[in-house]
Amino acid sequence: MRLWGFVGPDSSVPYVHDGTVYVVGCGRLRAVSVAGGFFRWSTEIGHLAPPTVSGDTVYLAGKGRYDGDKFFALDTADGRVRWRRRTSVVSLTPPVVADGLVHHVDGSRHLRTFDAATGRRRWRVKYRRNGANFAGPVLADGTLYVVDDGGTVRALDPATGAVRWQRPTSARVPRAPLVHDGTLYLGGGHLQEVYALDAATGELRWSAQPYLARTAFESTPAIHGDTLYITGSDHLYALNATTGEARWRVPADGGTIRSSPVVADGKVYLGSRLGQVCAISADNGQVRWKAQAGDKLRSLVVAGGLVYVTCGDSLYTMEA
Repeated sequence: MRLWGFVGPDSSVPYVHDGTVYVVGCGRLRAVSVAGGFFRWSTEIGHLAPPTVSGDTVYLAGKGRYDGDKFFALDTADGRVRWRRRTSVVSLTPPVVADGLVHHVDGSRHLRTFDAATGRRRWRVKYRRNGANFAGPVLADGTLYVVDDGGTVRALDPATGAVRWQRPTSARVPRAPLVHDGTLYLGGGHLQEVYALDAATGELRWSAQPYLARTAFESTPAIHGDTLYITGSDHLYALNATTGEARWRVPADGGTIRSSPVVADGKVYLGSRLGQVCAISADNGQVRWKAQAGDKLRSLVVAGGLVYVTCGDSLYTMEA
């Protein structure tokens, strides 16, 4: 394990792209070299949501120094601002970029879509009146999916914002869903259920409460083969992706689980609030290894054979 350095309190999910790790902390976006672990540049913008990188541009929401909430497009080479647009409510989630468009959840009130090159607004949809939203947009197979804090899932045309279908669920303040092979999977957020919807129609395929769990499913699911993985506050759960039937679970022995599961190379990676990172066999739930990073672990990603972990105010890496 390697400590790469201080990134600041309230660090975000890191984003790895083309030899650089982009991570937010303490009101700054930092670009860190994967090869050397040195800071290439940093930019002070204020409160920042997690970044997304497409081509040579970093996209993220933040706050202008003196003039309110903003959405930024920055040059990956030096952090220079290419364009910025005012928004009405600060965002908590990363945007989605595809086909020349940037899709961005603004608080929980609006889904906004900008031209990726110029920042010109294309369309805006108001889909929730009040409340914080921790579920960012998801784009899959030509459809844009959003979930509000009351659990209603909407499928939109990414070019126009037209609603293709919407379906209420019992989820409360969920995280972003997973869309895979024609199915949308959603954790219940503050509630103890997991849902699978037909991604084309919104029809409910199944809902499940694995092992009658009394836990909050505040994570985005992951999938490997025909197994769905989702973290509750106390276990990693493996479910049959077709039926929702529980297959196995692994308890968290390093405190409450804070991260969504990540699947890579036949292993499921997750981290606990106390900083323990685990690699678990995706086939049978056997723990392959454990490592201790800093406390207050918030998130992890796996890329290029490395696990990147943000804990408290620091960024760590370890061999996957």
